[in-house]
Amino acid sequence: MSNAGRLDSAVAVVGGGPVGMFAALALARRGVDVTLVEKGPDEVRSEWRGSTIHPPTIDMIDELGLAGPLLEGAVRVRHLTFRDLELDITASFDYSLLDGLASHPYRLQYEQYRLVRRLRGALAAESGVEVAFHSTVVGLRQDRDRVELDVDTAAGRRVIRSAWVVGADGAHSAVREHIGVGFPGFTYVFKSLVAATPFPFEDHVPDLGAVSYWSGPNGRFSLIRTPETWRTALSTRTRSEERDDARIPQPHPDFVRDVDLLLRGKVPAADIELTQHQLYRSHQKVADSFRVGRVLLAGDAAHLTSTTGGMGLNSGIHDARALAVALASGDPDREASAYAERRRDIAMRVVQPVTTANRQGADAFALEKRRERLEQLASLAGSPDTAKDYLVGASMIGTQH
Repeated sequence: MSNAGRLDSAVAVVGGGPVGMFAALALARRGVDVTLVEKGPDEVRSEWRGSTIHPPTIDMIDELGLAGPLLEGAVRVRHLTFRDLELDITASFDYSLLDGLASHPYRLQYEQYRLVRRLRGALAAESGVEVAFHSTVVGLRQDRDRVELDVDTAAGRRVIRSAWVVGADGAHSAVREHIGVGFPGFTYVFKSLVAATPFPFEDHVPDLGAVSYWSGPNGRFSLIRTPETWRTALSTRTRSEERDDARIPQPHPDFVRDVDLLLRGKVPAADIELTQHQLYRSHQKVADSFRVGRVLLAGDAAHLTSTTGGMGLNSGIHDARALAVALASGDPDREASAYAERRRDIAMRVVQPVTTANRQGADAFALEKRRERLEQLASLAGSPDTAKDYLVGASMIGTQH
């Protein structure tokens, strides 16, 4: 690779989702020139990709001056609640216990696509930033001083030269593939379903909060209020190896079974209007390394987790902030290595075990196992000290840097 020619930017960020956009904006705000490469269009589809924003992540968004619009438009969650579709046991954790530990002692529900739109709008106002949509990375080379990306665009192929590259291009990361990093882990046997509905669950389910995680005879059932709609996420008996284009009844039979239990026959689940009905696969995977030379990985390109508990999006944004701090420092080489080691350690030691345990516990079918789990959670919630400790872990406080 030739060393001739100037750099297009100090950092090239690949991926225009929330992690890539956050990283690019955090770098730009620190005076670092950035080229952002996104294979999709300059358009953010209104689709469900997650919505949970934990307290430390709100603080990070606030650093970029974007917390105000989120706080105005989001659903603010004051209690984290666990219930069962057949058992009369409730465990409720009060986020006010985090006063003094977080600047924003609550959780927000704010759709990912809304967050990406906010980040894109803020990034467009920054100088020293180029955003290239409809641009696909097809090659990558690096030496001790720079990285070159071969990028296919509508106008033809171009080469983008930068001192560093951030791969934030998702689960099927081209960057990760080009640097030859393995992505070991596993895929859950059964697909999950996310469904959205304007149905007023709050009028039919007593004491229903904005976020409730239910267990039941069919596995987990999450019910989450977002600014526009109710979202349900549940385990199904549709196997992950089934093709994505396989014909699936709508509503899914497992949705009908769970919602019929929830509503206790007040309204037939089959009659509920759905505005979204999407099956997806869940994974537990961590890249073998978060750094190869001058290339760093972040977000889903670096680690995948079950969606239960909302840690995937949040840990990705934590990655983005941490790498922005590292690459804007006086010694980016040393700090990039520290970033890669610490963030991978957090993924392996904290996020993976917690999300795996969350999924396994919520997917327990047997009545007595569900009873035992809820009684344990209720016991934790009943003491301010243990409830606070639980919320600290669930909110990712202390693992965000």
